[in-house]
Amino acid sequence: MSFKQLSLSLISDITARINSTDDLEELLGIIIETTKDVLNTEGCSLLLYDKEEDCLVFQVAKGDKGESLTELKVPRGKGIAGIVLSDLEPVISNDAANDPRIYRNIDQAVGFTTRNLICVPMKAQGEIQGVLEAVNSNERADFTSKDIKILEYLSDLAAIAIRNRRLIKDLQDRARELDCLFQISQAISNIAEMDQFLNLTVHSISDVLGAERVSLIFRNPRSGTFELSKSVGFGIEEESQLVDESQGILNKILSEGVPLLVRGQQDIDQSLLNPERYKTRSFVSVPIRQDGKIIGILNAADKKGGDSFSQQDLSILSTISNQVAEAYNSLLVKNQKEKLTSIKRDMQIASQIQLNSLPSIPKKMHLLEIETAYTASKEIGGDFYDLIYHNPDEISLLIADVSGKGIAAALFMEFSKTIIAGEVARNSSTSISLMGANRIIQEKSGYFMFVTVMLIRINMLKKRIRYSSAGHNEQLLYKAKEKKVVLLSGKGMPLGIKESEIEEHEVEYQPGDLLVLYTDGVSETTNEAREMYGLENLAKLIERNGELPVENLKDLILDTTDAFRADADPHDDYTLVLVRLN
Repeated sequence: MSFKQLSLSLISDITARINSTDDLEELLGIIIETTKDVLNTEGCSLLLYDKEEDCLVFQVAKGDKGESLTELKVPRGKGIAGIVLSDLEPVISNDAANDPRIYRNIDQAVGFTTRNLICVPMKAQGEIQGVLEAVNSNERADFTSKDIKILEYLSDLAAIAIRNRRLIKDLQDRARELDCLFQISQAISNIAEMDQFLNLTVHSISDVLGAERVSLIFRNPRSGTFELSKSVGFGIEEESQLVDESQGILNKILSEGVPLLVRGQQDIDQSLLNPERYKTRSFVSVPIRQDGKIIGILNAADKKGGDSFSQQDLSILSTISNQVAEAYNSLLVKNQKEKLTSIKRDMQIASQIQLNSLPSIPKKMHLLEIETAYTASKEIGGDFYDLIYHNPDEISLLIADVSGKGIAAALFMEFSKTIIAGEVARNSSTSISLMGANRIIQEKSGYFMFVTVMLIRINMLKKRIRYSSAGHNEQLLYKAKEKKVVLLSGKGMPLGIKESEIEEHEVEYQPGDLLVLYTDGVSETTNEAREMYGLENLAKLIERNGELPVENLKDLILDTTDAFRADADPHDDYTLVLVRLN
């Protein structure tokens, strides 16, 4: 077709076709098809200029082997197209076989033979958009200068249209980016659950980028390993292959710390991606950072329609990653606070349950006056006391201290208290009661914990006390007539360690004497200088004030030890039982 045959009607038709779509990909196809028809050639191709890599990229090609050319790159100055990019002047080559300027890598890559070609630059408002070329003329031997004029005319129309569509596409991409950021921002303010946020994030990215596969990988704060948090478009087996830190995309991002954009097959490193799992060879991955450290990876693959991811897609994903990092951290902190609040609430409930499990001992029981005090050093303690009623003239009192603190100690305490109470109710001997409880605790507890116990049986009719100690500290008996304290101690190991003999002792008392049962949280009250109050001071305090009413003496002991501790935190549970023996 000659220049004279480019009629006004054809020009009008070409212009109408070029202006018939806003879609850039469709526009490029129209330009190529029109060029091929007008110049009557075997093939045509359009190469767009990539500013970042300073090269030409085949975007659309028509004719035999055309599809194989898509996304192949031509460096500046290489081949006819590269020369046109550098010189911005049209080129005709009618003897391609003997022309050294021909970039034969392209022919070899697609198995195509170029006989002749014509190539012109596409410029709009001083900016190079790419080059337009026609290959292998039909029904004539050579391209001529008239063909150049036709192709230049078409390239001018194409350059303006491409520039305008690129501007439109940039605006659309920016709108998509803002829309995605808006959705994620909404998620930050409106979604309270981590799983909901992650689910919205991957689906928003999938919609905005047009990606069939999106995955979010985060570092587990506890284990330190990276785990798949949420994905879309992957099967279960594929998901398990996404979090191998020793290889693939995750390893590359972690080791280099920079975003990764792979546009097509020519860029791909086979070690990064399993080709069998993906439809396309283009993907984009960006690190998610918090305080400069990589806490996760955001991946997108398999762009819908088979297109490649662009620099704009990478920019969008990088911006989103910042939002994701902020939201993820906020929700993580929120979840941690909720867990701590829940744990604290559970501990408070458990503490109240434990406190309620201690017996409500009447202040007066026949000839006895009884006062108790209990304070756990933490929410849940390991001390306990109990009273077992045998008959109107005889009761048993016990005080105990479980090894350790917290929930484990509380569970072991309840278990031990139940076992000991059962044995005390069945046996009149304090030693037999504790040895029987020891056997059961060893057999059934499995806690690898132990409990010290002082068990005292008071016979009010005979004015006699029988007692046994399973590794408990010395208890006090105040003799009112002598105004002296007698230490009550006995041989025996704590319950729960191993089988052992436990001694039983007997002592007489007189009306007015005072029995003081306590755990080491009383005698070992510690101040800020790490000094202990001590058993000696406790005994002297009782000797000086043993005649006080039991309630007043209890308050005096509490006030004295509190004053000694001052601002120091209590290091142990504090349990005190006073019994006036009348």
